[in-house]
Amino acid sequence: MTFYINHKAYTVDLGDDQDKSIENGIKKFLDLEKNLEEKDLLLAYIKKTHELVELEKTLEKLVQKIDEK
Repeated sequence: MTFYINHKAYTVDLGDDQDKSIENGIKKFLDLEKNLEEKDLLLAYIKKTHELVELEKTLEKLVQKIDEK
């Protein structure tokens, strides 16, 4: 996968991503067809972190419900 950041190309090996879940996860927050700036990467990181925090909260609530039974 290649990122263009400040008009430089950075190619990253995503390893075993046969179902392209990693690639699709990245594309959810970054437009890889355009040149990116550092702020774009930071914003994508923050959005993904927020998504994971919300998922963690949901999982914790589900575990609590299971433990209460």
